[in-house]
Amino acid sequence: MRKNHNKLYYGKFRHKTEFKLPGSLMFYPTTDEHLIRIKKDYPDAPDMNKLADFIIANRRKIKFRFQGKKAIFYTNHETSLAMIDNFWEFWTGSETVDPKFTNLGKNVIGCTRLPHGKYKYQVYLKKDAQLILNDNQRNNLWEFLERNVDNCLVTNYNIIDYLEKKSPYCFGGYFYVKEEKFLSAIYMIAQQAIEKVIKFRKVKNGSNKKTTR
Repeated sequence: MRKNHNKLYYGKFRHKTEFKLPGSLMFYPTTDEHLIRIKKDYPDAPDMNKLADFIIANRRKIKFRFQGKKAIFYTNHETSLAMIDNFWEFWTGSETVDPKFTNLGKNVIGCTRLPHGKYKYQVYLKKDAQLILNDNQRNNLWEFLERNVDNCLVTNYNIIDYLEKKSPYCFGGYFYVKEEKFLSAIYMIAQQAIEKVIKFRKVKNGSNKKTTR
């Protein structure tokens, strides 16, 4: 697991702001209709009502989730500061993605060290790959990965069991590929079964900025 978040949150936000809000799970479902109902049901809870108003007014420019007593918001800089100002007593900390990670593009992750020191790509297979690949394609994919162990790395047991025919199901998972030329060969064998490909790009050493109370 990466220690620092090395790409934009939801592909667009640099700022993650957290608050400790007992009862925050009451905001689910987070539709405007439910938030308006909360305001009617709890007129004597000003902080809850203020947060409901804030979410309704800013929904289009934020992402958020509630986890236990935590409320986590992903925003731009201006909105993050506004939230801290409005809910200061509940604010527990913020994290800002380093600017060097902001222009990497979709499905590109910045890192100071490539996975296992050399792999540039992470290939995800679809959970229903067994419905897409026939036996020949599954065999060809496994044979290719085994022939190129210096350039491809499979550590996910779901994929190993599926490709070795220990399980009839794939259940999804990923493996690593070193260079694009090997990735091209994999596409030729099993393109329809590939969910997505993550590209790792090396960046200069650094870290995200974290702020706490």
